[in-house]
Amino acid sequence: MFNSTTLEVAIGMAFIYLLLSLFCTAFNEAIAGILGSRAKNLEKGIQSLFSDGLKSKGGEDGGSLVPAITLAQAVYDHGLVQSLYRSTASAKPTGLLSRIGTHLPSYIPSRTFSSALLDVLFPQTTATVGTNPTNLAGMLAELEKLPDSKAKQAICTLVKQAGGDMAATRSALEAWFDDGMDRAAGWYKRKTQFVLFAIGLIIAVGLNVDSIAIGRTLWISPALRSYSIAAAEQYAKTEGALTPKASDDLSTLESLSLPLGWNSAKYPWMETRMEGSISSQEFSRPRLLIVLAGWFLTAIAMTLGAPFWFDLLNQIMVVRSTIKPQEKSAPEAPKDPQ
Repeated sequence: MFNSTTLEVAIGMAFIYLLLSLFCTAFNEAIAGILGSRAKNLEKGIQSLFSDGLKSKGGEDGGSLVPAITLAQAVYDHGLVQSLYRSTASAKPTGLLSRIGTHLPSYIPSRTFSSALLDVLFPQTTATVGTNPTNLAGMLAELEKLPDSKAKQAICTLVKQAGGDMAATRSALEAWFDDGMDRAAGWYKRKTQFVLFAIGLIIAVGLNVDSIAIGRTLWISPALRSYSIAAAEQYAKTEGALTPKASDDLSTLESLSLPLGWNSAKYPWMETRMEGSISSQEFSRPRLLIVLAGWFLTAIAMTLGAPFWFDLLNQIMVVRSTIKPQEKSAPEAPKDPQ
């Protein structure tokens, strides 16, 4: 079904996509660190759990209005979660810096979340509630003080299912939190794919990484295919092959001598025409469409991520190793006894 040339081109393309994906990942992680994307996504996930449910409606305290506070804010303000902050709440950035980054934690353990939430909901009973069935009524009475919301409905359901047992309630809240964080991780993954596509498209245009042109070059150049395969095999054996190293990855990509980069003397959408002994460059719309398609394919490949291309590269190498020996040994012609 596949000959060795097809597999060698596939190995070369997978290796190139792996290097570019690692560079995109490094670039994306730098952006996410500056913008605090993981912390903001975690905050959004916790807010979705509570659906902006209020801890209190607010009221008069000494003549001043006490503002309402959401359960998400109450959890974030708890001392257990505050200890995970990058900086104290008083040192929170203001102005433009508050939009660029965040001081919020990018990860909260499920046990820390459940302990903080239980202390917020049952401050007087957290340490004393045991397995007494009458505690269910007391816990529900505390929850009834909350304004009606989807968060109140969800927590009441979990408490009822736990039968008022604090340990079972803690486990239920932890499972609830883990399920919510799984959804938040899905949001972050989809958002990351869009970001990787944008970064991949910028790289494809900026470095002129045309997948169609690269594939054609690998197909017609056995020497380049051999060098790409040797480089891929050596790279796959290195320790920490999937660790993003932007400068090293670009250096490895440059060493492959592929048709990358821009040449002011010959743009990819220009076609050479010969009139006698005189050559000229003319704009070609079909060539431009092919180049645009090649850039788009490169950007799409970046959204799959480095782990995908690393696994695919190893699988193709295994397939090639099983086919190659069969091609080298031609079947012997049957002897005709006469």
